[in-house]
Amino acid sequence: MAYETQCGGCIEYDYQGDNVKGYCSWYKCYYYPGDSCSHQKPREQSGGCYITTIICNVLGYDDDHVILNTLRNFRNSVLQKDSKYLPLLMEYDSIGPIIANCIQHEYQETKETEMWVNFYNFYLSPITNLVMEDKKEEAISRYTEMVNTLKEYYGIIDLQETIPNYDISQGGHGKIKNKIKEKCYE
Repeated sequence: MAYETQCGGCIEYDYQGDNVKGYCSWYKCYYYPGDSCSHQKPREQSGGCYITTIICNVLGYDDDHVILNTLRNFRNSVLQKDSKYLPLLMEYDSIGPIIANCIQHEYQETKETEMWVNFYNFYLSPITNLVMEDKKEEAISRYTEMVNTLKEYYGIIDLQETIPNYDISQGGHGKIKNKIKEKCYE
């Protein structure tokens, strides 16, 4: 990735072009993308978890955000402990990387955050609140609605794929890569 150890590769930097100064929200000043500093927070490529992609890579929150921590805990303590959630976890691991890459690609092209702020307020925050209120099935229902919205938005078909040797205790991280060519890069 270009600029990976320079300002242009930092999550705090608003990249405007190769020969144009961009704004650094950390130092509250403008710098060229090739400049470097001691603060460097590398811009992460999507790791497969589209929720993390939205919250960290697009909206700029830290990885220990309350929504991420709550949903990770819910995944670990509820979803991974009950085989009835196997299809949900398997789907997340199958399509998560596709959705995460689509979001990341779209954001890099547009730098648009308004849609994702609305998404955060309409889906992620309410789902987290339902989890915190111990309304598991309502949270899962709202989550399913969210996933279907993302699949429709990005034109992703249901994969109906079984992942061989799938370990439910490790599921739901968005780590299984598919051989599907994503439309985001066409």
